[in-house]
Order: sequence, then structure tokens, then C-alpha cells
Amino acid sequence: MQVVKPRSQDRAPRGVRDGAEVSQATTGATNLYMGVFRVPAGAQSRPHFHSDCESAVYMLAGRLNVRWGEELEHVLALEPGDMAYVPPRETHLLENPSETEVAEYVVARDAQDEASVDVPWAR
Repeated sequence: MQVVKPRSQDRAPRGVRDGAEVSQATTGATNLYMGVFRVPAGAQSRPHFHSDCESAVYMLAGRLNVRWGEELEHVLALEPGDMAYVPPRETHLLENPSETEVAEYVVARDAQDEASVDVPWAR
């Protein structure tokens, strides 16, 4: 059994900051990934998808807009208490529409790491 403590760091997967994760890298997990991350006010992630894994997101604080689809043409808004499901290989990005408030969320995947692929053509 292991404990992973949140920490402030310049670890920025896809433009998301400050977090902690249970993953193969941090605990040796082989079938599970879970992380808690913060998106600064006004920030957005790079377009990406997660290969060969499903993701579930739970919003803790703030708001996030999730743009998704081949051309990022769809949008859904998440606020505290909302959960969202992201199927494998669904191109998406996260954006914090607030000018002042940080957004914070928990993500879980059936993978041992981020399994993230940047999608530069979707910008």
C-alpha cells in the first residue's frame, strides 16, 4: 500500500498543472490510473486523446469546458459534482473559462499511465 501526496510542481501534462497521480510511475500500478489536477484560470490543455483506455472525470472545483470531436466542434460544460465519461481515442481539450478561478478535477483510467497522444491538427 502506498500514499501519494498532492504537490505543487511544474508537471504539466498537456498544459494541466499541479497534481498527483496513482500510476505505474508513482506506485507500480498495472491496470489503473487516477490523478487530481488543476487548470489555472484562463488556461487550456493541448488537443489530445487517450489511446486504448476509458477515462472518467469528477469535477471538484471551478468550471471546465471540454471541447471534443474530430475538429473540437462539440462542447460540454462541467461544474463541481459533475462526472463525465471519455471513450478511448476521443480527441478533446480542457479549457477553464474563468478569469479568476482555478478548476480542479479527478480523473480515473483503466490504464497504468496517461496514455496521452497530442493531436496537433485539431488546434
